Amino acid sequence: MDLEVRHLRAICAIAEAGSISRAAVALKMSQPALAAQLRRIERMFGGPLFERGREGARPTQLGSWVLIRARSLLPAFDELRRDGMRYAGQAAERPRIRVGCMSSHLAITVITCLSELFAEADIVARTEEAMDLLPGLLEAERLELATLGDYPGHELSPPPGVSYAGIADEPIFVGLAASHPLAGREEIELADLAGEDWGMHALAEAGHREHFWTACARHGFEPRVAYSADLSLALDLISSGRCVGMFQATSKGYAGIAIRPLAGTPLRFRHLLGWTTQGPVARHAPALVEAVTAAYWAEVRQAPVYAAWLDRHGPLRTQA
Repeated sequence: MDLEVRHLRAICAIAEAGSISRAAVALKMSQPALAAQLRRIERMFGGPLFERGREGARPTQLGSWVLIRARSLLPAFDELRRDGMRYAGQAAERPRIRVGCMSSHLAITVITCLSELFAEADIVARTEEAMDLLPGLLEAERLELATLGDYPGHELSPPPGVSYAGIADEPIFVGLAASHPLAGREEIELADLAGEDWGMHALAEAGHREHFWTACARHGFEPRVAYSADLSLALDLISSGRCVGMFQATSKGYAGIAIRPLAGTPLRFRHLLGWTTQGPVARHAPALVEAVTAAYWAEVRQAPVYAAWLDRHGPLRTQA
């Protein structure tokens, strides 16, 4: 048996009431139950805490020593309980929004807009290299909001209890070594890359892989994916001329790598927001989608290659 706060309260109640029977009434216990509890407490301390007689219960020397300490400890426990209740009440009033982010520039845009719309919320963000996990985390209500993406022919459908909204369609560009013979072109034909080794992220989602293979097949070749690597290794491989790879149009560039559009936009990607319909985001979802969309189009102008492409072609339209 371990000493508990209720044991200290019982000792103090007996001392204040002057008898076990009166203390039992104050504690809403039966007299035999309190007497049995006192015997167990005394065994823990190794001696009697009260002398019991006709005049009631009086603290022994050991009992007086225990009472001094109990009376100093109990206010601290009471304060801890009150502060904990206040904190719990404040936490309940502050919604907690857990955000799952795929690896894209849109993540910081979403977090910034979310912070402005939900100034009172506690926002917690996590990145997922494997974007395929995010819809399931939303469905399981382990996230309240997520940045997502899909591809033509591989569109995502929201699971039960989740809503999706499109932000923007975006072309996928190609990156190759700055010394590559094709690096000087304004736009590159996908078919001209048929003989290249390709690098692809090890956790690329199924929709991305299938969209890429389908586009290559339409241009008359089967891609040779020689490297399955994370971004850091892929950048080294591409800049050294060992392979080419796909890049987000919004990329601002990397040393030693030329990022170029693909002629005819054979590869494209759609940015999405997903949220739980019963969560704190749902009520303000339209405003959030509007804010993120506006911020996206303002920020893409900071990516020189994409900005020039937009000047030539204009924004992509969502395909039905």
